[in-house]
Amino acid sequence: MANKIRIPIHLIIEHGAVSRLPKTPVYEWLKDKKVFLICGSNNTLNLAGMIRDTIRPQAREIHILSCESNTLDTINRLERKVLEDTPDYIFGIGGGKALDVSKVVGTRCNVPVVLFPTAASSDAICSPVAVIKMMHRSTSIGVRMPLAVVIDLDILASSPPRLAAAGIGDLLSNRTALFDWQLAHQAGIEEMNTFAALMAKNAVESFMNTVNRGDLDRSSLLKSAAESLIMSGIAMSVAGSSRPCSGSEHLISHALDFHCGAKALHGEQVAIGVLISQYLQSKRQEVELLRPYYEKLGLPTHYEDLGYTKEEMRRAIRLAPSMRNRYTILDEFSLTDKQIDAILEEVFPEEAKNRYRPIGSSAK
Repeated sequence: MANKIRIPIHLIIEHGAVSRLPKTPVYEWLKDKKVFLICGSNNTLNLAGMIRDTIRPQAREIHILSCESNTLDTINRLERKVLEDTPDYIFGIGGGKALDVSKVVGTRCNVPVVLFPTAASSDAICSPVAVIKMMHRSTSIGVRMPLAVVIDLDILASSPPRLAAAGIGDLLSNRTALFDWQLAHQAGIEEMNTFAALMAKNAVESFMNTVNRGDLDRSSLLKSAAESLIMSGIAMSVAGSSRPCSGSEHLISHALDFHCGAKALHGEQVAIGVLISQYLQSKRQEVELLRPYYEKLGLPTHYEDLGYTKEEMRRAIRLAPSMRNRYTILDEFSLTDKQIDAILEEVFPEEAKNRYRPIGSSAK
């Protein structure tokens, strides 16, 4: 019997998508309905105001709710407001935190969610997973997929390039994650959904094909990255877990968050984890091939450029397998500190330092 797979009913990716919203089916849904807009601050709040003004002629009632963090306290506060005055729809507006919180609140309150990403900084723009903070630790939980995703390419283009680069780092992890998933399957630990794996693989390959085009421009890059991140999110929905897009590289990033101070964006840390994972997966040539792409796409080529020391990286690699009960390439080794140091020296040579030029805010 086939499993029921949830995917967005509508996906809108175009220039001026917010101003053109009245011409879409999403606008039709809102007739005489109550809508809660969950957003962050500053520019995100301004966008929420634009969306409110755009849908005001159609919706019966509109309220803007602030989302200052992805902590359980914030989620509980928003959930109480939603349950006290239940809307017909929740619009999640912003970066990864606001989108994840919107998905969690919508799932817990049984309210459909429409997402308006302001940056393609992670696969949170369309996935059945949300990252929240519990007891000062980031935790991934399952949520319902959004009912629709509206991506205004003009808004994406105005976001800091660093955020877009972080999303690309998250996307590149599909390769190492799929290797880890195959490893767990061969060890008889997990079943592998070949359709989900194919989608995740095609997502990253489609993006890399765009990068390899000679006439690449920022608008094309952002559109391709957004489409590929959405495809990755759907792959996770098909798989019923984040397995197609999250493996050893994510465990390293989680360990950096929990044990080393979370000094960089999620996708930046994942990109560093990808290089380590590929080395352990016996793909050392691919590590060399990736470095020029990292420089071209604004990704870090050395952990020190993100503010981490060798001691912190050593600790993160050693503790990464304990971050989640998920079999990866890290479980194939019992690495000593000396061996980890040797890996770090080979994957991150001196000449890889100072090539990274972070641009824009580090806020997520």
